[in-house]
Amino acid sequence: MDDEIMRGNSKASHSEGGMPALTQVPTSITLSAEQFERLYLSPMMHRQPTLAKNLGNPTPLGIGAFVLTATPLACCLMGWRGAGGGGAAFTGVLILLGGLLLVLSSILEFILGNTFSSVVFGHLGGFCLAFGATMTPAFNSAAPYSADGTNTLAGLHGPGFVDTFAFFFLFMALLMLIYTVCATRTNIVFVLIFACLIFVFSLLAAAYWKLGLEDEVTGNRLTVGAGAALFVATMLGFYLLTAQLLDSVGFPICLPIGDLSAVWNRRSQRNLSDPEVASDVNGKF
Repeated sequence: MDDEIMRGNSKASHSEGGMPALTQVPTSITLSAEQFERLYLSPMMHRQPTLAKNLGNPTPLGIGAFVLTATPLACCLMGWRGAGGGGAAFTGVLILLGGLLLVLSSILEFILGNTFSSVVFGHLGGFCLAFGATMTPAFNSAAPYSADGTNTLAGLHGPGFVDTFAFFFLFMALLMLIYTVCATRTNIVFVLIFACLIFVFSLLAAAYWKLGLEDEVTGNRLTVGAGAALFVATMLGFYLLTAQLLDSVGFPICLPIGDLSAVWNRRSQRNLSDPEVASDVNGKF
């Protein structure tokens, strides 16, 4: 009798109400080095991180935050549809969308052990936060440069402010140059994005110095050029975002991004000491 009850309970647990019993389906997958570098925009120096097999990929989140913030800013710099003001209208977007999501993506990439993408998203997020804060009156960054010392909008266009803030753009351009060199380990699209950003920050620095000299014609032309370069970078970013999202859902169409993972294939003794890397290298030769 007890055996019959046990069998009855077993049947009920497997099929209650005519529905099959729920079972846990493992979702952990292992990516190849090429797939990892394509999805995470970071070289897989050793083996795939354990957390990357179980957690989601934060890289598209960071790219999406970048393109959604930078694209309207590019249109503003080019003066489309009467836009202007140096991007002051996007203060909230820079802080709450670009800065917030990029910094969050940086933290998640750090947790996964992706150093390069973590640093890139962190610095771009910090730039968005700093640029947005500079245009916020509560921070009082530009007001001292105005005639009365209290007008933030007037201070943003003051010679003293633009001559000073141009140095920030200049060294951001230097940082983008370093990123461009490092990105040659990932893919061509990523390299082109950073190359465009070099022009963006260099042209903005030159534009600010020209505006500081009250040469508005040249300064405005350089600003439009910076906006055009930023627009190209964002279109490349949209393409890269689309390619990553298609890969993330297993879409049958795979967009080419110009994989460069084999160009700088490091085979140092330190890497070969890892059994998985050593077997992978031996399998290729």
